[in-house]
Amino acid sequence: MKLKPACWVAVAVGTTAAVFAPVVIRAPKPALNLPGDVRDLHEAMADCVDSRLNGWELVDYATRLVSEKFTRYSVWHLWENSGIAFKNSRGFSEQYNLALGRILSGLGYEVQAVHAKDVRFEPERPDRAGWRNGHTWLRVTYRDETKDVCAARTWHRAGEVSFVPQTEVKPARIWTGAVVRLCYAGPVTYEVWKAWLSGDPVPRWVFRALGLPELPRAALSLYPCQGPSADSG
Repeated sequence: MKLKPACWVAVAVGTTAAVFAPVVIRAPKPALNLPGDVRDLHEAMADCVDSRLNGWELVDYATRLVSEKFTRYSVWHLWENSGIAFKNSRGFSEQYNLALGRILSGLGYEVQAVHAKDVRFEPERPDRAGWRNGHTWLRVTYRDETKDVCAARTWHRAGEVSFVPQTEVKPARIWTGAVVRLCYAGPVTYEVWKAWLSGDPVPRWVFRALGLPELPRAALSLYPCQGPSADSG
C-alpha cells in the first residue's frame, strides 16, 4: 500500500523533530551577564546615550559593552536572533555583531554588516573546526570615514580588530544568517548527539565560556582597519 504524500511529509517532520528536539532541550540555559545593569538592546542604547560620548569613542564604548555582555560563545543556540542572544549573553559573530549593529544604527551611525567565508584570528580561535562558516562583522561610517568594528574581543576598537579576511568580503544579506545557520545545523546536531551518547562535553567550537586575556595596545597595530578600498569585493 502506497503512502500518501501527506504521510511522507508527516514522517519527515516527525523524524526531523526527533533529531533536533534533544539539541534544543539539552542546550545550556542562559548565564546572564549584566554589564552596567544592561539587560537588553533598549537598555544598551540608553546606556550608550547616558555615557555622553560621541564619534568613534561612542562606537568603542558600545563595542565593549556588547563584548562584555556576551560571556559565552555559542553556535548551539542557532534559533536565537541578535536581540534574544544579547539578552541571554551568548552567541556567535552574526548574533553579537548584529546586536551591536542595531545599537549603533539606533545611535545614528551608518552601519553595514559584512561577511567573509574565512578569516584568520590572532590568536587563532580554539578548537577550530576543519570546515569554516566564516565571520560576520560591521563596517561603520562616521563623517565619511569607514572602519571595521567587531565585538569578538573586549579590546577591539574601531579600525583595530584581531582578524584578517582570507576570502572576499561581501555585504551580509537577509539570507546570509540563514545560510550560515544551515551550514552549522548538521555538524552541531552531530556533536550534541555524540556528546550526549558518550557523556563527553561538546567541542569548544560549539559552546564555550569567553574571557581571553587582554592584549597590549601595541599588538592591535598589527591589524589595521580593512576599509572599503581593501575589500576584494
